[in-house]
Amino acid sequence: MRKTFFNACLSCLLLLFFVIGSGLFLFAPSNGAGTTTVGVFPSSVTAILGQNFSININATGISDLYGWQFTLNWTARILNVVNASEGPFLKSGGSTFFYYNSNASAGQVTVECTLLGDVSGMSGSGVLATITFSVISSGQSSLNLYNAILLNSNEQAIPVQLSGGDVYALSPPDVAVTSVNVSPIVVLPGSSVHINATVENLGGFSEIFNVTTYANSHVIGVQNVALNNGSSQTLFFTWNTTGYSEGDYNVSAVASKVPGEMNTTNNVKAAANIVTILYDGHYVAVTTVNPGKTVIGQGYSTNIKVKVKNYGIYTESFNTTAYINNMALQTQEFTLESGAATTINFTWNTAGFVYGNCTISTSITLAPSETNNGPSKFVYGVVILTIPGDINGDGTVNSLDFHIFASYWLERVPPAPANVDIGGYGVVSAKDFHIIAQHWLHSWKG
Repeated sequence: MRKTFFNACLSCLLLLFFVIGSGLFLFAPSNGAGTTTVGVFPSSVTAILGQNFSININATGISDLYGWQFTLNWTARILNVVNASEGPFLKSGGSTFFYYNSNASAGQVTVECTLLGDVSGMSGSGVLATITFSVISSGQSSLNLYNAILLNSNEQAIPVQLSGGDVYALSPPDVAVTSVNVSPIVVLPGSSVHINATVENLGGFSEIFNVTTYANSHVIGVQNVALNNGSSQTLFFTWNTTGYSEGDYNVSAVASKVPGEMNTTNNVKAAANIVTILYDGHYVAVTTVNPGKTVIGQGYSTNIKVKVKNYGIYTESFNTTAYINNMALQTQEFTLESGAATTINFTWNTAGFVYGNCTISTSITLAPSETNNGPSKFVYGVVILTIPGDINGDGTVNSLDFHIFASYWLERVPPAPANVDIGGYGVVSAKDFHIIAQHWLHSWKG
């Protein structure tokens, strides 16, 4: 019977037997009009890493096409096939059988299709198949067509000329600030600070974008940058500190988001060093106060870390005092050069203090002959003094506290919160459990 050659899934093998037996040449030379061509369209594709794209396998100048087969290969480390689907050309002539088999590690797909039944083949031009790829790495990959077999409705080979294509897989748009340097880092108001910001185009496209430098939230300057992919540039800014008050400033640079950019975490970079603007006089201030715990059991101790900085132009000798509810805990004396900072450690033994919120504060006192222009007092806020074992500070030792304790069992501090380390042993352990058990269901609130 006519066309038994094309029945169902045996079509591929029978096609191959036919070619071998007939001795026909299926690849015609490039010699002008009347030549049937099968090729990749478009022949050049620019794709982005992480995205999908599709190409068509087109046939042109064909007569009485009844069945076809081809193999397409590519660079496996760059592309991976997602799907192959039949194009409209052959199936517009009737029912078809379509099949493909891909090999990701080899970077290869074999696709075949045939009409079914006693029908005439299709003539003209059209899409045989559509192949969809995912881009898994940047680089260039050729798309090579080979082992193409085209048969007409009389089971005769159709000579064909093949043409492949190229895929240029690019990294997605991505601009980054890679470094920010400042000099000098200690100045008087009105002095200039020089800022160098290096930006790089990490993506696969040429980009035009803005780079803005900041001192805290204040804009220092904006520059427009044009960078080819893979290139970098160092920008120079000058910050005139006139009008800025004394204090510490974080200098940063921000690259504006470019179209299509998904990774914006590297668009921002802060300088490693802060810039300190001094006061033209005496100015020593407490900048931070950090108690070791925010909830502590009565009778146990915790550290209070106080950071002090000299914002004045003179070397200063001064006293720093820590307070609990306005009661002086301890006073320490220090000497600091201009622009220098130090951290002072105070120890608070809570024995004798009553349950409840305890306000932590500190103050600075300069030598009697000097007047401090800066704030002389810093109030941190409250630390809850409670029954040992009351981890959440609600005034009662109960299952809520045990649940918190159990969730950090045998963890060191840090990363475990210091409040869970009830006894201050450095690790959440059976010693802390013993404290909870001793005070189980004790409460100081009603």
